[in-house]
Amino acid sequence: MADSATLHSLIELADARKQKAGQAFAQAAAAHAQARERLVLIQNYRSEYETRLREQAGTGIDGTRVVNYARFIQQLSDALEQQQREVERCARHLQAMREDFFAEERKLKSFEILAEREQQRVAGAEARRVQKQIDEFANRKSFGSPTGFMP
Repeated sequence: MADSATLHSLIELADARKQKAGQAFAQAAAAHAQARERLVLIQNYRSEYETRLREQAGTGIDGTRVVNYARFIQQLSDALEQQQREVERCARHLQAMREDFFAEERKLKSFEILAEREQQRVAGAEARRVQKQIDEFANRKSFGSPTGFMP
């Protein structure tokens, strides 16, 4: 079994990797949230312009302005589609970072369990050694001298 110094080093490395994966996960979550916020902003902006076009069309608007509004709304629709793709990309990246984080967490937990088992093994071996010494002393005493030999 690996010695405790090696296991301690592995635990430190695994913990550092877990921390790094956690930071990447947090950054991916923030990027995903920002992408979703931008998507909502673009949706709202497009909705506002569509409302303006309808309102101005109801009061009378010249053809050039209608074309300009329609062109701008189309550009907003294109931006909306692009942002939706960005949100989807960020969601995939977030999922990958989540999986990486949990994989690193599982590795760390595995090393911690190995270290705990190693400590238990060492403690058990020490307890057996102490018990053996006690038994030897008890046997020596039963023979009548502390050394186990008769004078």
